[in-house]
Amino acid sequence: MRKEDVGSAVKKVARLIPGIGSYQDRESLREADKKLRVELSRKLDELVGIMEWIKTDQLKKGGWKRIKDLEDLERDLEKASKVIERAARGYGSVFDEPRVDEDLLQKVYEFDKEFWELLAPIENGIKEFTEKGVVPEYSKIDGIRRLLKDFMQKIAKRDALLKGSGDSPDELL
Repeated sequence: MRKEDVGSAVKKVARLIPGIGSYQDRESLREADKKLRVELSRKLDELVGIMEWIKTDQLKKGGWKRIKDLEDLERDLEKASKVIERAARGYGSVFDEPRVDEDLLQKVYEFDKEFWELLAPIENGIKEFTEKGVVPEYSKIDGIRRLLKDFMQKIAKRDALLKGSGDSPDELL
């Protein structure tokens, strides 16, 4: 018998214990959400790397006047990466009353998938700066920073809902 078969059998038997099945379901949702957030964080880290290249490129061209703005944007990207990776997961112990139920966890997961849509214009804006001869305009850098601010506000709202201090879970959607 393979170890995967044994693990599957143990999970099935454990589901017979009251409360374990719903706990396992919540854990699966938490894990899926964690993987999604780690991938979002990885993408943000990739954009930080692109920002490093852009700053180096601007310095080689003598484009000193936007370096501070680019550094501020890079710092915002790094902060967003850390915050999304460490966002609340709605934990509780196995035998506790569910602090966060499956429905809310499912809504949070769907909400987190929407972060990809928020990330696309940020990524596109940054990639515009990699074109030859482009000197990033302050207005474009500021626009990307505003998009990142919206991204961070959504993360804060998500965390408040998971911690029980936010409004209705339906407001996630």
